[in-house]
Amino acid sequence: MKVKKDFSWLFIFVGIIFMILFGIVSLGVFQESTSIENIDLAIIEVIQTNVTDTKTAFLSILSEIGNIRLSIALTIAFVIFLFIKRWYLAGFWLGGTVLCFAAIGTKLIKKVMGRARPNILPLIEKTTESFPSGHATSATIFYGILGLVLILLTNKYWKKTAVGLAVLVLIGFILMTRIYLGVHFPTDVIGGFLYGMATVFISVGIYKRVLEPLQQVLLRFNIQDRSISRTEGGSSCFSQSGGEGKEV
Repeated sequence: MKVKKDFSWLFIFVGIIFMILFGIVSLGVFQESTSIENIDLAIIEVIQTNVTDTKTAFLSILSEIGNIRLSIALTIAFVIFLFIKRWYLAGFWLGGTVLCFAAIGTKLIKKVMGRARPNILPLIEKTTESFPSGHATSATIFYGILGLVLILLTNKYWKKTAVGLAVLVLIGFILMTRIYLGVHFPTDVIGGFLYGMATVFISVGIYKRVLEPLQQVLLRFNIQDRSISRTEGGSSCFSQSGGEGKEV
């Protein structure tokens, strides 16, 4: 007999840790801490040591992989796909997470923090508030959610590792480009990463907890939702409602 294991609280716990770390960084930035300033200057000095026109043009283009507008466009495409597959709740969850936390949430935090952009060696011009980085936040939330879901969909550890490393490298690269281009302090992108990771883990944890009850509610209205469900049988994969989970 397979025993169902529920790891949703673990996801939420990890998310809370990331949120606490984000709060610590935010407090240091808000208070204009000397330690924060020293960290920023030290990292900027390393990343902006070899600035060239070719590198700047190249990184300016690749940096847009983390643009919130691109994340929203890709999210809409994924939501449409999920609705076609009748994964309605998964679609609302993904769309709601990106819209509420990557788009709206980031703008609200920027307004509260009111941090000006760095003026050390800006290679492109940006005029909005600096903390947290919108590119870092949207990239971490969008690619982080996709990566975590792919990790949970497979039982093969080498695939989990490969997906995890690929997502972290992609996000890390986007973070680095924002510092190189001089449009963000390093703590801006660190803050965006921490806030994004907190959002990813808490959002996935809540999704895993409420999905099955919400599916039962929809069934009362003769709406069958096939969204991926909780981890079962001790494996790290999601199963579909009404069917067995498939190993990827």
